[in-house]
Amino acid sequence: MRPQLNTNVSMEPSRVLLILGGGANIGASVARAFAANGYKVAVTSRTARPNGEAGVDLHVQGDLSDPSSVPSIFQKVVQSLGPPSVVVYNGQHDTLSLSAPSVTFNSNTRNHIAAAATPNPPDDPLALSVEDLNRDLQVNTTSVLVAAREATALFATLPASAPRAFIYTGNVLNKRVIAPLLGLGIGKSATAHLIASASQVYGPKGYRFYYADERQADGSPVYKDISGPAAGEFYSQLAESGDRIPWEATFVAGKGYVDFSQ
Repeated sequence: MRPQLNTNVSMEPSRVLLILGGGANIGASVARAFAANGYKVAVTSRTARPNGEAGVDLHVQGDLSDPSSVPSIFQKVVQSLGPPSVVVYNGQHDTLSLSAPSVTFNSNTRNHIAAAATPNPPDDPLALSVEDLNRDLQVNTTSVLVAAREATALFATLPASAPRAFIYTGNVLNKRVIAPLLGLGIGKSATAHLIASASQVYGPKGYRFYYADERQADGSPVYKDISGPAAGEFYSQLAESGDRIPWEATFVAGKGYVDFSQ
């Protein structure tokens, strides 16, 4: 007699990562790191890209400057891959090069910095226009709120064994002034508060929220020397860390989490 198959055995669905704002540095490195750990990976970007990139199972075109478009991104990912258990909000940060505070502001600065970081003259930060600030906040903060809300709703549908993590790519601007980047600093500071609040309220449910901030070994900013591979490694650790790492997740390449709060 042939042995009977156990039809009651259920296969746990594949874990899914959604990267909102894929790029050549952080986005690509995070995608590869999670794919190596068995995740299905969905990536969004403003421009259409073919599927088949290394570590990417699904590409969704989406503009994070339009917060109303964010729910449809989640819907497409759920329909194609399933609900994400890890969401990385990378915004436009992958193409942002933070310059040292002594940088000279000139007409090329805008082209050097992503659209979500409209620079201002360092000697006149209040010259930043309300229009530019509001546009940048859509990417840096408002769409983050919508994405976190969508992620939290889906976390409730996941099996108990699945991780539940929302990781925001931050930087030192919630702690330090960089003169030409008032608007970006306002956005990062606001979103750091959003992440802290969500971590406090939803943490008891096992939902983890992180503001990931890469630093140099002495705690100073990395500026433009952002390490995509270090982010990929650290974000993978955050997804599995439980409550061992606080929401303000400062890290150093090659070391992982380092507490610079003191």
